[in-house]
Amino acid sequence: MMPSSYQNIITLVDYKLQQRPRGFEYLVKELLSMFCRAFDADTTTVYASGYAFPMELIWAFDVVPFDLEIACNNLPQVIVGSGSSLMTPAENDGYSRSICSFHRLIIGCLVQDILPRADLYLTSSYYCHGKAKVNEIVADHFEGESILFDVPHEISDSSIKYVAGQLRSIAARLEDVSGQKLDMDRLQEAIGSSNRARSSLVQMNELMKAGPAPYDGVKACLLGLAGAMFWGSPIREEIHRLIIDEIKERIEAGTARPESHRVLWYPWVPVQTTNFFKILKANQVSVVMVEAARVWWSELDEDNPFEALALKALQNHHVGTSDGRIEALQNIAEEYDVDGVIHFSTPACYHENASFRLVSDALRARGIPLLDLEADMSDERNYSPSKTETKLNAFVELLQARTSG
Repeated sequence: MMPSSYQNIITLVDYKLQQRPRGFEYLVKELLSMFCRAFDADTTTVYASGYAFPMELIWAFDVVPFDLEIACNNLPQVIVGSGSSLMTPAENDGYSRSICSFHRLIIGCLVQDILPRADLYLTSSYYCHGKAKVNEIVADHFEGESILFDVPHEISDSSIKYVAGQLRSIAARLEDVSGQKLDMDRLQEAIGSSNRARSSLVQMNELMKAGPAPYDGVKACLLGLAGAMFWGSPIREEIHRLIIDEIKERIEAGTARPESHRVLWYPWVPVQTTNFFKILKANQVSVVMVEAARVWWSELDEDNPFEALALKALQNHHVGTSDGRIEALQNIAEEYDVDGVIHFSTPACYHENASFRLVSDALRARGIPLLDLEADMSDERNYSPSKTETKLNAFVELLQARTSG
């Protein structure tokens, strides 16, 4: 089911790419093609969450990475707003609806025999605990090995050493399952590719400061999360090249959509189809930047790859105290000259929702209005079009009043 669904999307996207190369469409094609390869019997498949694991290490081996969260949420049922049809088997099997819809979706796919068997199941201690538990459930189902990549809440010499040590152990397991010794030259090249992509993402971030907004912040968010699978791969470099060309062309031609207001959106966007962005577009409100689209880590040291990747993981703003994240969001709001901030709040994301008050107080102290928009990533039963329309329209009225005042 999963490969055939993806193949249909790939065919459509490939046709669009032949008409005109676009960075986001190229991302979709490469991502779904990679997920299809994960089902091949002669492929070494490794589960990993790209947004929460240093993928540069994975790309140093001849394996196919598979992100169970991203993969399941790209199924057509979720995108069109009937994700619950895939979650219900998990609920019927005893899993509570209070569990994150992402994870009920994964378990539902597992129960229906939709997921590929892997040779290794990697997960991380961030962004949430649920992801790690679901990884264990999937690995146990396939009688595989689940490895937790643990990232502590502080940056120090000892924490870098601790995390780097884990990465070396994971590299040894990748050697075992792939039958391939780690080539340090190849790992350094993956690090180099990541650095080049990081540099072009910095350029993309700078270009996105232009007004009117020259690129869709929603697509930038999806690139930041789903596209994280390609850090360390030349594919990520090519995605950036195409998008930068698009942005420059739009700025030079003056074809960006008119805007009356600019907003920062965080932390992520819904997968299912909603009325959110249609309402914002109708009111000429641009999502100019999203938290997940920004560069938050320093350039990687190619001569010390394990320590460099450890530091990258530790610098993630969802690790440690909220201070660094708050400062980053304040900087984005200022640099992109936003009129307001929208926080997308999903019911079961307790880790994220608990930090909302800290972030909102800091932003409001700077006079920046903030909307807490409650809905669900992929469960349409936890999304009310009328409720979100009411909240968004009220927020737009607030922005208009501040501008006219």
